[in-house]
Amino acid sequence: MILQIPGVPLIQEEAPVHRYNAVEVTATKTFSDNWSLVASYRWSRVVGNFEGFYRNDNNQSDPAITSLFDFPMDDPSYTQIGVPQFGFKGDIRYQGCSLGCGVLPNDRTHQVKVYGSYTWHDLNLGLGFNAGSGAPLTNLAANPIYDNAGEIPVTVRGGGIQTVDGFLKRTPADISFDGHVDYGIKFGGQRKITLLADGFNLLNRQEPENYDYCSELRFTVDNPDFGAPSNGCAQRVPSFAAPRAIRVGARFEW
Repeated sequence: MILQIPGVPLIQEEAPVHRYNAVEVTATKTFSDNWSLVASYRWSRVVGNFEGFYRNDNNQSDPAITSLFDFPMDDPSYTQIGVPQFGFKGDIRYQGCSLGCGVLPNDRTHQVKVYGSYTWHDLNLGLGFNAGSGAPLTNLAANPIYDNAGEIPVTVRGGGIQTVDGFLKRTPADISFDGHVDYGIKFGGQRKITLLADGFNLLNRQEPENYDYCSELRFTVDNPDFGAPSNGCAQRVPSFAAPRAIRVGARFEW
């Protein structure tokens, strides 16, 4: 039984929404004439109010008891009463779809992947290129009831935040360019030694991988590190792409 108080709008909880749409184009060249290639491009969009069992925006790993649905997402009294009288921040409706579904934290609009190899006698070469859109950034305030950081969106999902690198709606693009080379030397019979080397992040990109997107540590307590490169909400660990690395080795076969 639901009792509606006169003058107060009826509030209903939203159902989980997770909509994923994608278009992918692939190209494959099977190994012949000493080389091979696999490449793909994907455009995708993930919108809704529910990522899945893991809540990526505030690192909540409680399957089936996510805090997303603790309070009605279409409650207008949050901003009509809570904001002016009690200092609430954000708008509970941005957590859902009553004001329009925003992009979810695991949305990556563009993704490009290219892998190729070339063989010439005993020399093998390989290259791998991966590029993808950054993660959406949303300013998250603390929950005013149980004081947790990273709960209430201040803007529509993906609305962006002010970072130390300027106002950004997404983290920097994730780009990696890796390489491999190996050369085999035969000693007669089945004996063979292979010298090899792998290179990671050959472009030596060291962009921030994430930012601290939580504007409050607790209810009414501002986060001094808001917008700094870090490993997510209210985290002190810096988050940058690993620098260029080279790995060398040898393999003996007999």
